[in-house]
Amino acid sequence: MTPPLSSRATAPRRRVQAAALAALAALTLVAAGCSTPASAEGSEETPLADYEGGQRTFGQAYEYGNGLFVQIKAPVEFEPTEQTVGLGGEGVPIKIRVSITNGSRTDYKPHTLSATAVSGGVEATPLTDATAQIEVTGPSVEVRPAGVVAFDLAFLVADPSDVTLTVIPAIGGYQPVVYSTP
Repeated sequence: MTPPLSSRATAPRRRVQAAALAALAALTLVAAGCSTPASAEGSEETPLADYEGGQRTFGQAYEYGNGLFVQIKAPVEFEPTEQTVGLGGEGVPIKIRVSITNGSRTDYKPHTLSATAVSGGVEATPLTDATAQIEVTGPSVEVRPAGVVAFDLAFLVADPSDVTLTVIPAIGGYQPVVYSTP
């Protein structure tokens, strides 16, 4: 028995509508950032954004593509306390003030920041001092959008007038911003 003429005429239309609906759903998922397939464990892999880094002179701010602002003040010499860790080698202890303004839409975690310094062509030694609130990264807090966090990093350097600091503000997604003395 053959189907009535009216259902034969609507079958191609239904296929076109189904295909259009599937295409619309796929575009919606891609626009929402769900373009990667689920893994075997059932969790979805989300691609990280890649925010381009840059170069600045100490004192200048750098804005990442998501609105995160990083500003590093010029290094200053400081007097370490008895609790300062990392003073085993030769060099001059310096302190660098880091300020980050969260202009992004998500919370920022400053404890995921990493920083390395080079001075006089030699890698600098990071210093820590819990009593002076100097750590090798930012504090373990969450900075809400529009919030600001400021903290000190310290290093033992060969030449305080020649310092280059490379900062990656968070794990994953950020390229380094490099600060140097003029």
